[in-house]
Amino acid sequence: MCVSPRGVVGRRRWRWSTLPKVRLAGPESLLEVHAINRICFDEHWSLKALQDTLSAGAELRLCSGDKAFAYLLTQDVLDETHILQIAVRPEFRGHGMASVLMRSLLEAKCEQRRMLLEVRASNVPARRLYEKLGFAQIGLRPRYYAARSGRAAEDAVVLALEMEAVDLHALS
Repeated sequence: MCVSPRGVVGRRRWRWSTLPKVRLAGPESLLEVHAINRICFDEHWSLKALQDTLSAGAELRLCSGDKAFAYLLTQDVLDETHILQIAVRPEFRGHGMASVLMRSLLEAKCEQRRMLLEVRASNVPARRLYEKLGFAQIGLRPRYYAARSGRAAEDAVVLALEMEAVDLHALS
């Protein structure tokens, strides 16, 4: 399901036979997910918080080959899917992993009415991806993200995607 990244990631050149796959994962993958979480987020979640979220019915999608490269954590609430976290190991960013995870989610959740998420106002690559997928801004949460590394607290942009507007064929 993952598209071939161009060029070299680290020192490894991708071949179609070695492409990572997207799969639903469970508690057995949480140590790998937690490691990615700690690398990617200043305000990373504890292993217990990840375990509790899965226990509460969240779904975990993993993009992996020999090891996990990226994950997507979501929670369905009635007819809405809330995107809780999406993270890609830094050495694999810019190669379409987040896009593949999101497209996999859109295909799996096509019966839902809407998807929601918050994203840092400064996270331009993520905002660009969400816009390309059809998400639109519906709100702003001032100072939602804590101050970090000498920076001021940051706003979260609240985005929504009305699923009836999604053309799954156009995403391929």
